[in-house]
Amino acid sequence: MLSGTIQLMCGVRQGGVLSPVLFAVYVNDIIVALSESGAGCYYDNMFVWCVMYADDLLLLSASLCDLQLMISICCEELDELDMRLNLKKSPIVRIGRLCTTL
Repeated sequence: MLSGTIQLMCGVRQGGVLSPVLFAVYVNDIIVALSESGAGCYYDNMFVWCVMYADDLLLLSASLCDLQLMISICCEELDELDMRLNLKKSPIVRIGRLCTTL
């Protein structure tokens, strides 16, 4: 028995076998733009600028200026993809000796 046909108007099907791959191809420009910016930090002699898992993105930076640059790049790329950041789910954690808690 087969189910009825479902027309997808945008996005990828939740739980589809190809969905993660198609989404990765779709958002690859964000990763490329971040990589080309040179902003990020080093961990154990390895350059790390972002970690992406599914639709979650973690930006890593050694300075606030680089972090702002990375956020601006993400916003520009997401605008081109007609996607938006959910600011309510976007925390920032700052660690270091000059960091003061509010």
